[in-house]
Amino acid sequence: MQIGESQFVPNCSPRCGFSYIEAFSLKPSLRETMKSADLIISHAGAGSCLEALDLKKPLIVVTNNFLMNDHQVELAKQLCNDGYLYYSNCKNLLELIITMKLSELKTFPGDKSHAIANVVNKLMGFP
Repeated sequence: MQIGESQFVPNCSPRCGFSYIEAFSLKPSLRETMKSADLIISHAGAGSCLEALDLKKPLIVVTNNFLMNDHQVELAKQLCNDGYLYYSNCKNLLELIITMKLSELKTFPGDKSHAIANVVNKLMGFP
């Protein structure tokens, strides 16, 4: 758990089927931590979602319904409907963890931005 600069000290004792829970303040990048995780629980920011999915890690995103226009919910709902992740709010997170079936999640197809850029370049007449 990344807890930021909070004074909060979470209980990291094993529970709810998790054998190891780690807490830390801030890191410049979470990629290495994500690589070693068996499950990632994240906020629903696009960058965090795509980084976890790119690493082929099971993902639960927790939406913040207080953000303007509920944009996190829209992204989370679409990726969930497509079968790539689960999403929840804080209130329902424990219930989701208990009932989820990670084996039913699809593997995210990955970053296709280079292929898209190549098509656009070709259409625009660039080499």
